[in-house]
Amino acid sequence: MASDNFSRAHLFTARWEGGLSDHPSDKGGLTSHGVSLAFLKDLATTSTGKNLLQSLCIRVPVTRASVAGITREKAAALFRHEFWDRLKCDQLPFRQAAMLYDAAVNCGCKQALKFSQRGYNNCVNYGSKLAVDGLMGPLTRRALSQDTPALVRAILQCRRDFYEQLAQSKPSQAVFLKGWLNRVNDLEKNALGPWA
Repeated sequence: MASDNFSRAHLFTARWEGGLSDHPSDKGGLTSHGVSLAFLKDLATTSTGKNLLQSLCIRVPVTRASVAGITREKAAALFRHEFWDRLKCDQLPFRQAAMLYDAAVNCGCKQALKFSQRGYNNCVNYGSKLAVDGLMGPLTRRALSQDTPALVRAILQCRRDFYEQLAQSKPSQAVFLKGWLNRVNDLEKNALGPWA
């Protein structure tokens, strides 16, 4: 069942990550199926990451050719290890896991958790608020187990706000804003529709 949840979540994310791209404004550089040159280079700096890359037959040291050789299957394996498993998404309700995973693939684990923490805080009328620290502590995990439509909407609105602020503060990134917002809107349709 857990692997089915990853596959369901990744199916959504993979649709938005696309194939090979090399947009001049993309800070990650050359990207294949969502796996960027910067992401692979960062992975290769640790022994665990280097071992993961080698186990998937990804060329180290990392070059543009390493990225060009990334297949859908290799991207899924990398993302499962670096995002789904790292965040222990199998321990969350599916739609919370899928939203967290998609945000992590697009923005990193820390930022994805901040969306969830801010969203939760925006929904809480009483009791303690979460620290917006980007860490998956027991309070954040418990908060995300409260899988309500209001929480879904609040988390996704925090993600939209982040993208809009990013496009405003870094004009070179504004070219991606429409796509980012379309992705979040599609995620919301799934989270409040078929995944509910």
